[in-house]
Amino acid sequence: MTQPAKISFTIPAVPIAQPRHRIGKVDGKAMAFGAKMTHPIHAFKATVILAAREAYDGPPLQGPLRVDLLFAMPRPKVKVWKSKPMPREWHAKKPDKDNLEKGVVDALTKLLWKDDSQISMGTTIKVICSGDEQPFVRVEVFTQLPEVAVILERATP
Repeated sequence: MTQPAKISFTIPAVPIAQPRHRIGKVDGKAMAFGAKMTHPIHAFKATVILAAREAYDGPPLQGPLRVDLLFAMPRPKVKVWKSKPMPREWHAKKPDKDNLEKGVVDALTKLLWKDDSQISMGTTIKVICSGDEQPFVRVEVFTQLPEVAVILERATP
């Protein structure tokens, strides 16, 4: 079975960042704790998995991958107007880009790829929704990457 060149899907949900592990003491011993089961990351990851399964039902992808992510964050009430246009804007506040990525990538591990170390390239964009949009995450996974030399040629001064 050949791999698709591209898998894309949209997650119709407010993006949730993966929380960091916490360190605490139990009976005097240091222990690491993950997110509580009531944390919204768990419902978000379930929504990510559901959207991915609708887009792709094959085995985990092989080889190096490129993963592009677009996070459309909720529009703050102070940026909602009745008569002015409300285009997308850059989102330069918390949650951090890397924590948003981690939540999506972790949810897709074992489903779209065997290990997230396969992700060799990718672009992540955080924006505020336009006035007529609901929050979402757009995921695009590419299995055919350009040659390394081509990328390095552009990146080297």
